[in-house]
Amino acid sequence: MNYLGTNNPSCQPPSGSTYLTIGQDLFSIQEYIVEQYNMSLHKLSKAPMSSFTPSTAMFYTDIQVLRGLEQPVDYGSGIEYADGITDSLFSGQAVGLQIGLWLNGTTGCKDIISGALDKNIETLIEFLTDGHASKVFLRVGYEFDNPSFGYSDDPLSFQKAFIYTVEQCRLYPGCAEKVKFVWHSWAAKRSTPLEDFYPGDDFVDWIGVSIFDQFFPWSERDATRDDIVEVLEFAQKHHKPTMIAESTPFGGIQLDLNITQPYEGMGEIWNRWFQPVLDLVDEYDIGMWSYINCAWQDQPMW
Repeated sequence: MNYLGTNNPSCQPPSGSTYLTIGQDLFSIQEYIVEQYNMSLHKLSKAPMSSFTPSTAMFYTDIQVLRGLEQPVDYGSGIEYADGITDSLFSGQAVGLQIGLWLNGTTGCKDIISGALDKNIETLIEFLTDGHASKVFLRVGYEFDNPSFGYSDDPLSFQKAFIYTVEQCRLYPGCAEKVKFVWHSWAAKRSTPLEDFYPGDDFVDWIGVSIFDQFFPWSERDATRDDIVEVLEFAQKHHKPTMIAESTPFGGIQLDLNITQPYEGMGEIWNRWFQPVLDLVDEYDIGMWSYINCAWQDQPMW
């Protein structure tokens, strides 16, 4: 059952249930549906293709230009097209959107705080309110604690920009009801304490983590499961539902690379990555799992 349309204010599924989100470009989302349907047919299932529709689909845009809302755009990582997801790929199926909103580091945060981007925020609010997504999970300044993303030098400005965006949305009843705001950590090594970025319980609906290489002993970011758990326990402390906001076993499928060769005995990819993620979902009752169904090595951005 899809609980996105219920009156539950947080849109959190019942304990023991998890929303599935697929991303992160239009083709990869479609490919996931087709692959699942094809597999079911080989098992002689008569389930319609629509039975494999996820609760939500991922999409990315930026507050400076708002690309990909009503027109398709390709950043080098596949087509981003919000209307294409809700009005074409899943027309009439009440799918939600899980959106990564890029703020452009401290510079972008200060532009938001100063009011310089008010028109853009209003345009975004109108799009989210009037669009056909059943619900929207908006990751404002996603992976804010990634040192390369430009927020770590001034976490207070990030807090203020997050709060400003939420407050602007809440001026519009339709937006306030439909949009849930996600505070999304990259769950890896950071240069600034996690709590320094937190805008407060009144402005955060969900807390998210990224899961990529934390289960691999060859993690190039020196990231571990403990980095994920830190964020999940922070969420528990603040009584917030949690989501895996981005995830894929990128860098851990092939064991014939120079960095992975010493670990050839680790076994199949399912037990190296998928099962540990599922175990984490069960242990912390994670409410949404967002899986990136992309071959990143084939995309120019990566």
